[in-house]
Amino acid sequence: MSSASLRLLLASILLAGASSSSAAPPGALEILRQNCLQCHNEHLALSGLNLASREGALKGGSRGPALVPGQAEKSRLYLAAAHAVTPGMPPGRKLSEAELQALKTWIDAGAPWEEAVKAPAALWWSFRKPVRPMPPAVQSSWVRNPIDAFILAKLGENNLRPAPEADRATLIRRLYFDLHGLPPTYEEVQAFIQDQSPDAYEKLIDRLLASPRYGEKWARYWLDLVRYSDTAGFELDSYIADAWRYRDWVIQSLNEDKPYDRFLKEQLAADEFYPEDTTANIGTGYFCVGPNRDLFPDQADINRVETLTDYVDTTGSVFLGLTIGCARCHDHKYDPIPQRDYYRLQAIFAPGVKTRVALSRLGSLAWDVTENVREIKLREIGEQIGAIQDRCRRKLFEEKIAALPAEVQEALRLDDAQRNEKQRELATQYGDKARVSEEEIRSCLSPDERERLGAIERKLVAMFATYRSKPFACGFTDVGDYAPKTYVPLKGNPKGMEVKPGLLYVLGGSDIPEQSFERPVTGPIPLFPTTGRRKALAEWLASPEHPLTARVMVNRIWQYHFGRGIVATPSDFGARGARPTHPELLDWLATEFVARGWSIKQMHKLILTSSTYRQSAQPSPEAQAKDPDNTLLSHFRRRRLMAEEIRDGILMVSGSLNLKMGGRPVVPPLTEEEQRNLIGKPEDAWVVTADEREHNRRSIYLFQRRTFRVPLMEVFDQPESMLSCPRREHSTAPPQSLTLMNSTFAMQQARMLARRLVGEKTDTEAVRAAWRLVLARDPKAAEEADAREFLAAQSVSLGSREAALAELARALFNLNEFLYVE
Repeated sequence: MSSASLRLLLASILLAGASSSSAAPPGALEILRQNCLQCHNEHLALSGLNLASREGALKGGSRGPALVPGQAEKSRLYLAAAHAVTPGMPPGRKLSEAELQALKTWIDAGAPWEEAVKAPAALWWSFRKPVRPMPPAVQSSWVRNPIDAFILAKLGENNLRPAPEADRATLIRRLYFDLHGLPPTYEEVQAFIQDQSPDAYEKLIDRLLASPRYGEKWARYWLDLVRYSDTAGFELDSYIADAWRYRDWVIQSLNEDKPYDRFLKEQLAADEFYPEDTTANIGTGYFCVGPNRDLFPDQADINRVETLTDYVDTTGSVFLGLTIGCARCHDHKYDPIPQRDYYRLQAIFAPGVKTRVALSRLGSLAWDVTENVREIKLREIGEQIGAIQDRCRRKLFEEKIAALPAEVQEALRLDDAQRNEKQRELATQYGDKARVSEEEIRSCLSPDERERLGAIERKLVAMFATYRSKPFACGFTDVGDYAPKTYVPLKGNPKGMEVKPGLLYVLGGSDIPEQSFERPVTGPIPLFPTTGRRKALAEWLASPEHPLTARVMVNRIWQYHFGRGIVATPSDFGARGARPTHPELLDWLATEFVARGWSIKQMHKLILTSSTYRQSAQPSPEAQAKDPDNTLLSHFRRRRLMAEEIRDGILMVSGSLNLKMGGRPVVPPLTEEEQRNLIGKPEDAWVVTADEREHNRRSIYLFQRRTFRVPLMEVFDQPESMLSCPRREHSTAPPQSLTLMNSTFAMQQARMLARRLVGEKTDTEAVRAAWRLVLARDPKAAEEADAREFLAAQSVSLGSREAALAELARALFNLNEFLYVE
């Protein structure tokens, strides 16, 4: 056969393949199904691309045709799979060389297509419902519960062994900081060491979980997630009225071990689930404690859009562990979340309005009636004040313009809408000459009018005092007949394509049917029927069948105990996030969480009683070589204390800590230098709490300003509160030591500790007392000798034993043993 005939035969085969139903080369369509169809199918079609059929591939999407039959090197499908163009596909990984070759061969052969390719229900691991695995069958006395079986099996696969169990002094300190955020006392450590009962460790965990200190510690993690602050942020950074009640609600909910599904429902839709439960409705403060642009009324449209965006992004991050916000402007580049799904979620919150939850005994109905009457009376008062002032204003105005030209007088007497262009120029030019000040009006009033005005103003002040005395919490609801339409913006048009409220398609979500949810008249929220949209969202999220909700929460609990989650990106379970180090363990924990009634405290106990948690923090040489990041958990991960734990720990050992719970945020004093970093005048922006005893409350009760962090907190990595924070960073920087040595706070608390020590008769006794208070142990012989020598020298240098003890205290505050948990 001639070369020309051979080329003709090959061409005819390729053309026939392009139009016939001959089978694809092995694996090509299966590669599409497994790697592409999750995002590019007839339902989602991210970037407009549907690869469920040959026609869809030829048509392509927003970047043009995906397929050029016979020419793989010109087919975007192949180029994306080879990561030769941006973005490379599939996201998060590359196809194998064999898979790439199969695609290339198939396309070069004309891309024959036997039938439509059916997409898998949800390919990505986190989009599949957790299936409860059997714990590995490992035989070892080290295994105390199924957690250990999963960990030990993975260690064995890597020829690693777990570390020995930590000593009891280390374990009790670890438990206290993990559950309370405070150090144990020397007496508590000794009691645990000496308790030889077989259940001593378990009894300690139960006692710590039952303490109100638990909620104060673990609420901090949740408040980080939901971007809690006592102020609104932005240029004005104004106060959010009674945001602290939400903070206290979180603490109380955790202390009560409120089931997580109920905890979720109360935050997203308590007004629809539990309309008569006042306490539950405080949970809707979730929508009120984030950044708030409401004080920019001239930007109302922008404010509304940004507020809805915040609700969707934060809800997606906190409860779903997904970067939903990426789909605001376009289809998500890496996860199967189309732009329309983003706006379907936004439509859920579109009818929402911030409101207040009445906490007084009057009840909601009486409260609302009182509020309506108050607003009517305020309008009446305003009219009375205006009527009194108008006589003088008109009189003074006429006196001021009398000497001006007639045409100017005419222009000034007209409203702006009635003026022509020349009259507007005259009004602008002479307006200052005609302006009447409030002082001038007051001086013009008759004695009788001044008395009437004073009486009205006193009444106004009294009304506001009464208003402020009635307790309420910030809350959230929606109004059934106020449900504005939601649109997907298209090419600069904000009203491109209308969408209905709905849930993420890839997670089995559907449209939310329109409904009106009636509430009883005795409830704590204004008496409007709601749409039920947030109720539907919360029910979907709280379903035991949901692929993400339980996984995301147990991963957060695991992270806060071990310093790193099984998924290292706790708010990104998508394709760009980290894959789980122990996927079977994560699914076992998620299903166990649901089986235990969504009890967070039970999950704590399960983790804390495991041998995995009890390990020493000392790695073996083999572990350091094979697993330097300790992802396999062959030992415990040492961690630095959080900013709040450092401050609270110093207050506790100095004897200054005030354990009063709840209430309005405490505003501690600042130095003049610190005040210079405030936005606005300090007397307005930072009103120091008058009662000095309040200044030493736990850090969770400190006033949290969005545009300013207390320097001690900032230097030890307290996060900003403009965005959700799923994981705190732990930096090491010189300002940290300088702060603990030289800040006003450190100096004051060192002096307070010195006063506790100065009563000790000898330096030896003072040193031992200092070690017991700060480190909850006795000093070693060498430490004791060095400390006595230091005290003797400092006493001579400073001329005061108490001052020398304060210097010793400052040194102890800077010890790694005080600042780290082993």
